[in-house]
Amino acid sequence: MKMKIGIINLGMQARGGGEKRTLALAEHLSRSHQVWLFVNEPLDRPSLERYFDVDLSRISFVPLNRGQQPIVRSQYRPRRGRLDDMTAQLSPFRRIKALNLDVFINNSQGSILPCPSARGIYMCMFPNKPSTPNRSSSLRRAYHLFMDRLEKRLLGCSVPDFIDSYSAVTANSRFTAEWVERMWGRRAEVIYSACDRMGPPVAKEKIILNVGRFTSVGAGTLYKQQHILLDVFKQLTAAQRDGWQLHFAGSVARDEETSALVGRLKDAARRRSVFFHFDAELDTLRDLYRRASLYWHATGYGFSACEQPALQEHFGMTTIEAMSAGAVPVVINSGGQREAVTHAVDGFLWNEPSTLADQTVRLINDPHLLERLSRQAMWSSAKFSRAAFNTSMDLIIGRLMCES
Repeated sequence: MKMKIGIINLGMQARGGGEKRTLALAEHLSRSHQVWLFVNEPLDRPSLERYFDVDLSRISFVPLNRGQQPIVRSQYRPRRGRLDDMTAQLSPFRRIKALNLDVFINNSQGSILPCPSARGIYMCMFPNKPSTPNRSSSLRRAYHLFMDRLEKRLLGCSVPDFIDSYSAVTANSRFTAEWVERMWGRRAEVIYSACDRMGPPVAKEKIILNVGRFTSVGAGTLYKQQHILLDVFKQLTAAQRDGWQLHFAGSVARDEETSALVGRLKDAARRRSVFFHFDAELDTLRDLYRRASLYWHATGYGFSACEQPALQEHFGMTTIEAMSAGAVPVVINSGGQREAVTHAVDGFLWNEPSTLADQTVRLINDPHLLERLSRQAMWSSAKFSRAAFNTSMDLIIGRLMCES
């Protein structure tokens, strides 16, 4: 049965793992169904197709915002009042609801949009802390009672309870699923993201690779902690003399703070064997993955996984893609990276940068160990394919249709 399916992602400009997952799913579903993709503003479709290796020709793009205030809630942005939250959701909710979709899929990080369809899937990359309305006085209680009734009439449920309007919730890792249950009280099905095969590897070179978007989380810190990796590489003087290089690749956020941090990173890398590939196209990324011997990842370092779980790597698609091309991962022992890499089997996990340096030197000095882990990494990555992701999503959609 051909269905009408809508997918929302209002952060497509980031061009990160969540955006790849959105477009891979939209492409897959559009082969059998009518698909709408709701985005924040008009996008360059050919550029997205090249960057993510997808065919978007059968998908209808619907810009919802066109330069207005953001309609998602971010852990990095101060919370607005409840009336503002409701007002921001009302227009997109009505526009989407008017399409009378069979299934609505929310894959927009930080979204608090109630489901505008009878069946909905909320694909959680990491949960936001739920709002708890302040009802400490009779006036506040009366206000929130009024808002409860108004939101239920206009949106079908109150905004603080938006997650209850979705038929199913998925998580991109067990790490995320645990936090969904803690913070939202919902059981989430673990559906690992759609990772591309970047192999087969070519002759490996003395390249250490890191792939991740460049974006600030405030306090002079890059979310993906690229500066930590640069500091470690600068300590590996013997490796540098032997010809080893560090390559960074990823999209760059447009804000001024990120631009300043990237400028400092480039300044700190001068006169070193360090190379930057900003907003690289897929062919460039695939070439880097195939030639790289090692893959580094540091997202979450310096932040407590218990107190600041949102700043961890919730899964780590780039790690899997590097493994698929035979690059041995040496990655932080936190968040979803522990689900991607099995220590000393297909890569190494580290807790401190000094251990990252030691493990890297060990692999550089032991070519047989490097080759063995490379083979195992390619084998381990297979279970995180686009095909596995699409099959899992088909099963959930099919189940929801049968339950209705």
